[in-house]
Amino acid sequence: MNIRPNRKKTFQIKDHKNARDIALFVLLEIMENHRKSHTILKEIFENELSEGNRMSSTDRAFIERIVIGSLDRMITLDTVLGRFLSKPLRSLKPLIRGILRISAYQLMYMDRVPASAVCNEGVELAKLHGMDGMSGLVNGVLRSIARDLDAKGDKTSSFGSRSEQYSMPEWICRLIETDHGPQKAEEILKAFLAERRDTVRLNLSHPELRSYGEEEAEALVISSLEKEDYEVVKIDLEGLLKQTGQPLPKGRLPRVYAVARGRDITKSEAFRKGYLTVQDPASALVASYAAPAENAYVIDVCAAPGGKTLALADLMHDRGRIDARDVSAQKTALIEENVKRCGFESIRVQILDALKEDEDSFYRADVLIADLPCSGIGVIGKKPDIKYNLQPWTVEELQELQRDILTNVSRFVKPKGRLVYSTCTITKAENEDNVEWMESFLGLQTESVCRLLPGADHDGFFIAVMKKRY
Repeated sequence: MNIRPNRKKTFQIKDHKNARDIALFVLLEIMENHRKSHTILKEIFENELSEGNRMSSTDRAFIERIVIGSLDRMITLDTVLGRFLSKPLRSLKPLIRGILRISAYQLMYMDRVPASAVCNEGVELAKLHGMDGMSGLVNGVLRSIARDLDAKGDKTSSFGSRSEQYSMPEWICRLIETDHGPQKAEEILKAFLAERRDTVRLNLSHPELRSYGEEEAEALVISSLEKEDYEVVKIDLEGLLKQTGQPLPKGRLPRVYAVARGRDITKSEAFRKGYLTVQDPASALVASYAAPAENAYVIDVCAAPGGKTLALADLMHDRGRIDARDVSAQKTALIEENVKRCGFESIRVQILDALKEDEDSFYRADVLIADLPCSGIGVIGKKPDIKYNLQPWTVEELQELQRDILTNVSRFVKPKGRLVYSTCTITKAENEDNVEWMESFLGLQTESVCRLLPGADHDGFFIAVMKKRY
């Protein structure tokens, strides 16, 4: 089902105090101008503060819920909208499409919002943007959906395919089933739509925490969060790995917590001081599987925004040296910002394309981290716009890029050193097939593989520890 438009237009917010209009603007920027959801939401909220507007936490939560929810369920929403339209949804103007989508989402998935209010606000949004002539269509379609929901009492029935039911492009549904089987595919598609909590990893080797034992340092950070009314729940990574049949890493497991209460943990003192980093548990495990010695030399290619680099420095107690590299100044600036905040001194940030030959790095790294560009299917639960930007040929193109990068950077690993390959996707082509290829062509031998499918508090992720044979 093709829901992406072919035109590009700049959209403007006419009323910054109207949460639904801001949500509409954000959704249009994502779908029409292909902005990334997490980027545009962050930008909108920061702009509100810089312009002196005091957006309430309730409005922020409402906007985020509508935007992410509409993206999560857009194929489902479009299927339902199509039942009450006399012409294809794609033939309507982008603003009207956006109004219908965010309104249908509220009707179907936000039970606390009265249907009459949703319908009235949808009409007012059309008028606000000078489309009075379309207000009748908006009103008629939304009230028809509301009546249909009242009559059926079931918002998920009558869908003819997994694509419509789980709001996933059909080709991705087929790909997941081919790689993981029908039962696992069903579990994965359900997991993508489950509510997700933010997760953080503690930097217990932070300069201000090093004088404490790890348990004491952990207790101090958690106490600091609790004083600011955050509630965090520790994630049992050892239990997760055992439950899913994955090998335990050789390195220390990270201390990772899910945020159960409190919005935007990046505003906390613990984050500001660098005691913690926002990071998915699966991503945090890369450092544990890499298991570098304290005084090792580590190269982290494609390192931005730096979460894995920081996890490595923390695991190594900020000893040895880590070269964190990425392709542009914009990307390395993100790494430098995080390194500065967390106070680690063992990290050196460099602008260097992973495809570029670098003879100075040949056969020097004890450990090389290759967390490479991938399709990102494993993180669709957090970034639902990914599924609308991918194309069926994307995976094949990315596999070629991954192999080009691996061919180059594998030369940076010293004999008997380790290359840790990871992706945030769950496709066989980008994961297992690449491991087999590295064994056949790059002189690498597999030591261990961790495969995590998307779950309640973690992304889908793949980690392979490869040892250089010579």
